[in-house]
Amino acid sequence: MRKISSLVSVAVVLVGAGLAGCSGAATPTDDNPFLHPTDDDGKEDSGYVNPDGVEVEVDLEGDVTGPAYELADGPAQLGQFAMTYFRKANTMYIESLAEDATAADRAEWLVDGTWYTEAKVPAGAKLAHWRMRGLDTVLLFAASKHAAVGQTFIAPVPAAPFSIYTDAGASCADADDHIGLDQTVYWYRWEPGARTCKVATQDLKVTVSKTFGGSTQPAVFPEYDQLVTDKKLTAVIMFGEIDDGPITDDETGMQSFHRYGQWLADAGYAKVTAPLGERYQKTVAGIAVQIDLYSPKVFSGLDDEGHFANFQTALSDHEIVVWDGHLMLGASDFWSRPTYPKTYQIFLYGGCLGYEYYVRPILHGKGDSWAKLDIMSSVVEVSASANEFAAPAIAKIVWGLDHGYRASWKTILRQVRTAVGDSTFGVSGVRDNKFKP
Repeated sequence: MRKISSLVSVAVVLVGAGLAGCSGAATPTDDNPFLHPTDDDGKEDSGYVNPDGVEVEVDLEGDVTGPAYELADGPAQLGQFAMTYFRKANTMYIESLAEDATAADRAEWLVDGTWYTEAKVPAGAKLAHWRMRGLDTVLLFAASKHAAVGQTFIAPVPAAPFSIYTDAGASCADADDHIGLDQTVYWYRWEPGARTCKVATQDLKVTVSKTFGGSTQPAVFPEYDQLVTDKKLTAVIMFGEIDDGPITDDETGMQSFHRYGQWLADAGYAKVTAPLGERYQKTVAGIAVQIDLYSPKVFSGLDDEGHFANFQTALSDHEIVVWDGHLMLGASDFWSRPTYPKTYQIFLYGGCLGYEYYVRPILHGKGDSWAKLDIMSSVVEVSASANEFAAPAIAKIVWGLDHGYRASWKTILRQVRTAVGDSTFGVSGVRDNKFKP
């Protein structure tokens, strides 16, 4: 796992000093994916595509105690503890709602045998037992083999989440020394199985409420027809700052930035004048492929207020958008603030827990519809840079331009799995993709 930096600005304001996100470390390699895309066609894809996993929806149900003014936030907070517990067990990966402004609206409360949303709870009723329904979740490996509606999982979570730091101190937290422990980040450090953990817990019930089609579904592909309708394919890779200190050529993000440019040059891409960052261009099957590289000096991270305009340009001007940098434990609002184009886009999202943290705000930015959006993201802490997860994906998509558009999402992910070394990346939003080669 890449070293986590101590961040300031947005993360500090939102959730306390010492909070940071993570991204993959740059790993030197001579295996340039733009020179060696595989020739397999791939014909078997599912809605959420992952070589070793499936996507389901789950319902969460539990209890919460604490001050009345905090109770409405309890379900989302307890969901974070469950998310960490299952992630560490390599079982399931539940979307994060901690920074979602609508999280409280998604909870229902049981009062006298009837479920009510918070806005409709009878006056004077005590909030105690709750449920949240329809959370997007990925099951990996053994947990994905026999996923069925009604299947239940149990996560031990704090009985009193709002005072966990006061009640438990460090006794129920892991040994992560990169993220300072306090009340706001205890969910990320949650370790109920620790020998020292004696705090009262409850069993949070997680029930599979919906499953989707598996490998029997027809192959799904990027919407190539929309990508190339103007005879151009545009992509941007944003390399965020990874290390602490000044951004020099030795900084990890800068090294990845330079290596990616060299790969493109070696693959016959010409470096041309760019409005921002560096641009590499090549014509493939009559399509002008433009790949822009933004170094950490152009945009350093999801708290870089001084270069937010460059972040907006990346989203506005490109069909494929790649982020490789820290995720700040999902505390940044950068993905919910930009104006998104109405055209079809592919996001290749690096960094820790991209699926849990930022799929939802990107989807919201695109009008809460998957019609013009596909997102490839990871469900765990990423140990690879954009050179390992985005270069093979883009190389395979470009390969498809010259091979009858036969690069399906499953074959793209196989390329990524080979480069990254695991199946932590999957793609959302492709179940109803219409394009067929």
